[in-house]
Amino acid sequence: MTDTSKSDHVVIEMPPLASAGEEDRGVLPPTTPAADIPWTTTEAPSRMERDEKFDMEMLQRTIGDTGRWAFGTIAVEAWVLNESTGKLVRPPMGLWVDPVLSRGSEANEAVLRLVDTERPDHVGPDPLAPGIGLPGVLWSDLARNASGARNMQNVVWRDLESLRVDPDQPYNLRLKLSLEAGIGLVAGVPYHFRNTRGLVLYMARKTADITKLKSKCNTDYLLSATDAIGSIVALSGRRRACLAERRKEREDVRRRLRLKMVAVVRIRGTLLKDGRDRVDQTGNDVPVILDHSGHASFVSGAKLGGIKYWRSIKGKFMMVLRKCKGANNEPPPPMGNFESIWTFCGVFVSLLMLLYFSDAIAKRNPQYSLVLGPFGALMTLQYGLTAAPASQPRNAVLGQVIALSIALGMTYTKLETNVRRSLGTALAISAMTRLGITHPPAGAAALIFTGGGYNWGHLGIMLAGNVLAIFSATVINDMNATRQYPTFWGFGYWYKHFGYRKRRIE
Repeated sequence: MTDTSKSDHVVIEMPPLASAGEEDRGVLPPTTPAADIPWTTTEAPSRMERDEKFDMEMLQRTIGDTGRWAFGTIAVEAWVLNESTGKLVRPPMGLWVDPVLSRGSEANEAVLRLVDTERPDHVGPDPLAPGIGLPGVLWSDLARNASGARNMQNVVWRDLESLRVDPDQPYNLRLKLSLEAGIGLVAGVPYHFRNTRGLVLYMARKTADITKLKSKCNTDYLLSATDAIGSIVALSGRRRACLAERRKEREDVRRRLRLKMVAVVRIRGTLLKDGRDRVDQTGNDVPVILDHSGHASFVSGAKLGGIKYWRSIKGKFMMVLRKCKGANNEPPPPMGNFESIWTFCGVFVSLLMLLYFSDAIAKRNPQYSLVLGPFGALMTLQYGLTAAPASQPRNAVLGQVIALSIALGMTYTKLETNVRRSLGTALAISAMTRLGITHPPAGAAALIFTGGGYNWGHLGIMLAGNVLAIFSATVINDMNATRQYPTFWGFGYWYKHFGYRKRRIE
């Protein structure tokens, strides 16, 4: 450690991160200790810059080590959630890319556009709202299960190409360049440390052995590495805040002295006398505030608390205004002519089947028939947003069961009609979101059923109609080479989830 008794700067020596011979394997080059850099007074970086550099190098080293020793991983990227804006941001030095990617003639250009910040066509990591871009999509998927974000046991690898062609997502240039760089599979692992939340993206080639990527050894390593990366991200801000607080102590003393001097100069003698009389029994001074003209006045503790409360409300209001401006992302591109015609044919055939099915039921028993309103929304999901989670069979069937059961249960209450319909629909939608089976048509059906005039037989008919719609959507969508429906069935998810928890308890 260098002697700093005659200097205002705190100097921290950092050992070399790696030997120079390891550079070809993607290991970080050695760094010169901060004490050995011949800075002059004017050239020396600020304390804040040196603190940030120390944190960036620590994060870069951890991410680089993670990528080098994980099986099949060719890129690692860390993102953190900005609680004030609600967007995901990538911290500096939050990306590691295997140097092998830059050696291919085809992948070289795409990789350089992602990592070389000095290129004029560099594509930087813009802040992303949840659900937008690759990090936003994976963050939204992981956030649907609050317990999974804290106690994640598996790493889910997803196909990057399917995310790019998802019609529910806007065009993203970084996602396109990632595919051109040779990345084909991606997995997102969340972290949560001391109110710092985010996720780490692990990327692999399309040709990587998926069984080895999902092996228990590799999965445990990625989960532990995410904990290490997340802890460093959470530590960096708090470490700098601790250093800044210690450095601010002297500035605090100077500021308070300056305010008191201004108060003494500008305040009247009577106000000074009044201030001396208002010192409480414990000897604490009454707070002094200055108005725009520079005149001082004393405020009580209650008034000071009201000022802080008003500032908190103002901060919340300004945050809402910032979010109302949108996430500055481009809207998703429209479907092509062929896809639109395919959607038209699918919706026409499916609704025709449902209408004939409803007529057949009504002929046997005029009391029963399909409630057709929610099925219009179902057709929009199944043929317009085929890959969306709300369109999948698990959400369609289980969402209808939960929503209609709650709606029919509400009809047995003696609440006023409007209250009953609002309460029943709110309970149905919140239950679906909590169970991870959100389905918009089920919310519409709940609003209709809580109005009364329906019984449990209608629930069975609605389920039969949903099964028929799922069957037709599966056949028609899968006849198209560019569509995949369903993307998952997932009916055994709860059994696996709760079965695993039961085994852990035992």
